[in-house]
Amino acid sequence: MQDRAIGAIGEWQLNENKDREPVDLYIENMFPGKDYQILLLIFKIINNSGELSCEYKGLDIDKVSAEKGNYRKYAYRKGSANGGDITFTTKVSSPVEKKMHAIKNKTFRNILNFDNGKHIDTKYFDLLKICFIENEKLITDQIDEKFKDFSKDQIVSTGLSFKIIDNGITKHLRDYDLIKSLLIGSGATTNYTHAGTESKTKNKLSSVTGEISEEVYGFAAPFKYSSPDKPGFISGFFNKKLNWRNYPISSKETLILELGRKYIQQNLTGYFYGYEYMTVPHPIIKTNAADLEKIINLLKTAFDDEKKSKKEKKKRVEDRVQRLIAQEKNYFNLDILFFKEDKKTRAITINLMLEEILPSRFRQLFIDAPEKVNKNKLFKNALYTKKGGLQDLHFSFQIVKNYFDKDFLDVVQKLFLGNNISPDYIYEHIIGLIRKNFNTSKTQDGYVEFINWTVKKAIMLISYLQELKIINYNQNYKYMDVQSSQKKESRFNLSGFNEFVKENSNFLDTDIKVGIFAVGVLVRFLYDIQSQSLNTKNPPFENKLRGYKLNTELMMNVYTEALDKIQKYQKNNYVYTELREVINKYFIVKSHELGKMTNNELSFYFVAGLELGRQFKREKMENIED
Repeated sequence: MQDRAIGAIGEWQLNENKDREPVDLYIENMFPGKDYQILLLIFKIINNSGELSCEYKGLDIDKVSAEKGNYRKYAYRKGSANGGDITFTTKVSSPVEKKMHAIKNKTFRNILNFDNGKHIDTKYFDLLKICFIENEKLITDQIDEKFKDFSKDQIVSTGLSFKIIDNGITKHLRDYDLIKSLLIGSGATTNYTHAGTESKTKNKLSSVTGEISEEVYGFAAPFKYSSPDKPGFISGFFNKKLNWRNYPISSKETLILELGRKYIQQNLTGYFYGYEYMTVPHPIIKTNAADLEKIINLLKTAFDDEKKSKKEKKKRVEDRVQRLIAQEKNYFNLDILFFKEDKKTRAITINLMLEEILPSRFRQLFIDAPEKVNKNKLFKNALYTKKGGLQDLHFSFQIVKNYFDKDFLDVVQKLFLGNNISPDYIYEHIIGLIRKNFNTSKTQDGYVEFINWTVKKAIMLISYLQELKIINYNQNYKYMDVQSSQKKESRFNLSGFNEFVKENSNFLDTDIKVGIFAVGVLVRFLYDIQSQSLNTKNPPFENKLRGYKLNTELMMNVYTEALDKIQKYQKNNYVYTELREVINKYFIVKSHELGKMTNNELSFYFVAGLELGRQFKREKMENIED
């Protein structure tokens, strides 16, 4: 992620907020993008003929609105893990004893020691400390009592601050010059000091501008990267005093980088199927400030809309931002950083970095390819639920996540970059999920996705990857219809089968795949016969499939044993003649090609036929033969 791009956003923010006081540039929003509440400890300063005293007056609650941005008066700025936050304003949870201890022993000390205790406001905070300590037990009990009535959301999004009645005037922390100076000072010193070590120098090159700067800092990086397993990101150094050599940033650039970082974290950050990420836009013409503003406002609106939609529990929220980007022209590109942040140290572990991605790639991934895949008749009325009835299956990255779970971001990277993925790898994960769901359905209670759904989603995934040319298929394959040799229609819908294979020639793109699929259809017919004859939901032949762990030898045995079982049940050696003709032409004759397939691929095509087989079965009527 380029610091220049972050700095450009910071520069834009500086111009947007030029009417604000400098301190407002250092104040942070405790819970960006959320409505939350602040518990206010109310203190009253009493002036009795020049003699000052302080009284604790109780607890109040203020609401902070994500839309109004009324958080600045509380003067929150996150501090270090060990030193506590910069002011009294802090995140709070119950039990609250540790937080009270930190305010008493760390925050008060830092504030009272500011400017060597000579600041004019110090006397007020000295009184507050005495009053706070005297009422610590009462304050602790009141806060814990409040938390008993909070909702789950309130429990994890509540802050604590002070409200001070001073000479009849209600004040918040931002109203005190000492607090303003403290915030501005902390913003500067953290750029060159870390855990007691100072790293700065003079007249050296800055990494942002590439120019000689009068003063250069070593700890001013906008994001603290911590990624020991990823090459290219430095997480630690032998001599911290010389940190400026690794990441030199001039004193003049620190503010715009901080503003850029803050804006990105608060407005251009979201979740993509459970993974937190941030976006940094670049206009193609770097100096085009109007384009930068347009892009930033576009992205902010998209992320705001996503958060609102999640709150309202609307559908298709996860890729809302991506689909909006996809509608733009290529006048900008994006850096996308998937990360995990240590909430205490703010160190970022980088899970995936994508650089300079154009809107046209978003369009391919989130609009063009899904629209083409969704048109397949197989996915119309593909899913059924009691609540929603029949529903179409639509592609989303949730399907990708379902199959690749732990490798999700690795696959996302390949999709964005257009890198090929091994078909063996694809089939390994597809059949792996099918086997897992199958075994779970047999051994545990509770919801497990129907294997039929999992198979359809797998076919959709394969079609999507083919459309993006991530995996190849035999585009020249021509399926030759098997012609009916029977005078009457049979239970097996041969014409429907022929049509299905031709419509899905990207999926069934070799003779042997068609043959294996057809064997799966035959076994489905056997399942139905056994279920009806034995009045069971678990047909005995299911045990022959070894949890869908098939190989070439077992595949041949499955066919011969299934055919034998059907003939015995039906007492007819010529049952399902047309289906057997398909199997003979595309499985028996082509069985030498089984060795070219992995066991995972072979198993999947069999299960696909097994799960989709019923659609090739006609209802039994008098003029229809088995």
